[in-house]
Amino acid sequence: MQANQAFIDISGYTRDELIGQPQNILRHPDMPKAAFKDMWSTIQSGKSWNGYVKNLCKDGEYYWVYATVVPSFDKDGNITAFTSIRRMPSEEKLKDAIALYATLD
Repeated sequence: MQANQAFIDISGYTRDELIGQPQNILRHPDMPKAAFKDMWSTIQSGKSWNGYVKNLCKDGEYYWVYATVVPSFDKDGNITAFTSIRRMPSEEKLKDAIALYATLD
């Protein structure tokens, strides 16, 4: 697992607090379970997933990202890891995502 400095800065965690921890330490309670179910189903099937994610900072604040999660494969085609690339979301598209997430469980 890796964590770049921008991720460390925005999350409020130290590198040592992040490395080796499950990604769900950042899961904000407002995020619908259906969004993560869709993400895991998609990436475990070997496909890339894109979506908006509200993350929880160490201090209780939050931030939104537009995430792309991509599976990595070994030479036999088995999934060995996942890489998450996060970008600043567009404000207009984020509003749409927030409205959609409000309708999900």
